[in-house]
Amino acid sequence: MNELSRDDFIARFGFLFEHTPGIVAAAADKRPFAGPADMHAALMKVVDGLGDEAKLALLRAHPKLADKAAITKGLTRESALEQASAGLDTLSEDEFARFHALNTAYAERFGFPFIVAVRLAGGKAGILAAMERRLGNDRATEMQTALSEVGKIVRLRLEDELDTGLDALNARVRHDLDTLNLGHVIDGGPSWVKSKPDVHDVIIVGGGQSGLGAAFGLKRERIGNVLVLDENPQGHEGPWVTYARMVTLRSPKWLTPIDFGIPSLTFRAFWEARMGKAAWDRLDKINREDWMAYLRWFRKVLNLPVRNDVRVDRIEPVEPGLFRVHTNGETYLARKVVLATGIQGGGQWHVPPEIEQALPKSLYAHTSEAIDFGRLTGKRIAILGAGASSFDNANHALSEGVAEAHVFVRRKEFPRVNPIRHMEAANLVPHIATLGDADKYAVMAHFLGHNQPPTNDTFNRAAGHAGFRLHLGSPWLSVERSGDGAAVTTPHGRFDFDFLIVSTGLVSDPALRPELRDVVGDILRWRDVYTAPEAIASPLADLHPYLGDGFAVKGKNAAADRRLHGLFIFNYSALISFGLSAAAISGMKHALPRLVTGVSEQLFHDDKDTLLADYFAYAEEEFTADRAREAAQ
Repeated sequence: MNELSRDDFIARFGFLFEHTPGIVAAAADKRPFAGPADMHAALMKVVDGLGDEAKLALLRAHPKLADKAAITKGLTRESALEQASAGLDTLSEDEFARFHALNTAYAERFGFPFIVAVRLAGGKAGILAAMERRLGNDRATEMQTALSEVGKIVRLRLEDELDTGLDALNARVRHDLDTLNLGHVIDGGPSWVKSKPDVHDVIIVGGGQSGLGAAFGLKRERIGNVLVLDENPQGHEGPWVTYARMVTLRSPKWLTPIDFGIPSLTFRAFWEARMGKAAWDRLDKINREDWMAYLRWFRKVLNLPVRNDVRVDRIEPVEPGLFRVHTNGETYLARKVVLATGIQGGGQWHVPPEIEQALPKSLYAHTSEAIDFGRLTGKRIAILGAGASSFDNANHALSEGVAEAHVFVRRKEFPRVNPIRHMEAANLVPHIATLGDADKYAVMAHFLGHNQPPTNDTFNRAAGHAGFRLHLGSPWLSVERSGDGAAVTTPHGRFDFDFLIVSTGLVSDPALRPELRDVVGDILRWRDVYTAPEAIASPLADLHPYLGDGFAVKGKNAAADRRLHGLFIFNYSALISFGLSAAAISGMKHALPRLVTGVSEQLFHDDKDTLLADYFAYAEEEFTADRAREAAQ
């Protein structure tokens, strides 16, 4: 994108905005871009700078959704594909009538067509629900919402266009796998596992980075009957384009968490294929949306078996080594179940009870939740917490039009030391799992006791807004409703806000996970095994599961062990047993091989008798040269 002439740049990307290539032309002069996210930001900055009439013209350039007249007249190629992806080109007469009525009501109320990124809207039902909900907005709010949806559409189109340039990299991946005799990863092939009818050898719950890495690792080892289930729509697995609001990842760009040492599968290879080596050299940190684009490509190029929109509700032991996995749809049987469910998968996001009990849910949200910042335009919000996510949310809120964002920190000074950086540099990350219980506990209790500071760029982005306010030494002594908002009292006085955002982390506790309700009483915890010295004892650490080799869940007794045999926890609650591993980019490179080995070895030993019997009975002749020679004579 940076090497193209201005005319070629406009010719290639002019389609991004519906019938409005002038926006792309205006952004062409802003090059070089650091990456797709930077280009998208530049495009949307041009949109932000348009006058009201030009913004209205941009919105009016979009077609009505599911409109027979628009379809007959002819949609742009991109609009046609997008509407078809949600089934809007094959509606029944009743569905067409419903869309027509809502389209008409919407256009009469706002003066422009309803716009939504249909690929992200949850299908026909989600689009209809959004139309009905947004009819209640005032015109200014709805115009801002519509422009935000235009931004999402443009980002998706940009990603699609850039993916067309990945053919050479895809061929390189294929060649690398073939060179390592791993072509079966993509094509499938015979598995050594003694699979059972209608039973998956492995079900992985979670299709984000850890789930994709686990699926690739297992397929490398010729464990082919693997299925990944994820509750989110395709392309929205994990936090990166859902609730994460950081601009960039906090991890260094050179980390290689899920590629298993194959250079063509690294983020760097993906980035250089899209942007060129010079762009890699310019890159400081990876934009979170670019990281999500990499994960989408990783899944696609490896043909990984992921089913989306499937929420796992219950994991039921049937017999030792067999689980029934209940979902919001069908039910599955699996010999092994891997919980690759990220940070939140080990427990529950924490909201202080004094907030939950004092306020209606409409007045506060945890940073892990979806927040409609459009309705907070011009408002005052308060954010509780000193972690990086507090400042990510402050920056995001102020960028979305919030008037003031106040960050409240209990401590009088910021945490300044990030222990992860030393763990990485001193090579502790790959070796914590090999320590004894006392050392593991001491290392991770120290980690939990030292809050990670925000990165310098995260803080500076937030503090650079005129509406940013910082309150150090300001714990919330009380929270109460005040008119239509909330009042927060600190040692420095009382403050009134329209909305509160809570950045208070999470609690890792298997008892908080509904899918584990059938087995939670069987799970061995650290408190059951190890009593820490009083100086470092941590009730939070004690709640974590005490995991065995390869992230296998252990039971409190022999009967519990049998019920849990085949269950693996590869999420943040593995922290005390394995250190930075399952839910940290820094640790995944070392953790994934351990998990794959653990699952593979369990499957082998479960099938040992049959595998050994096959070995002892093996009699396929390899040497036949003498017979061929005799026959020729």
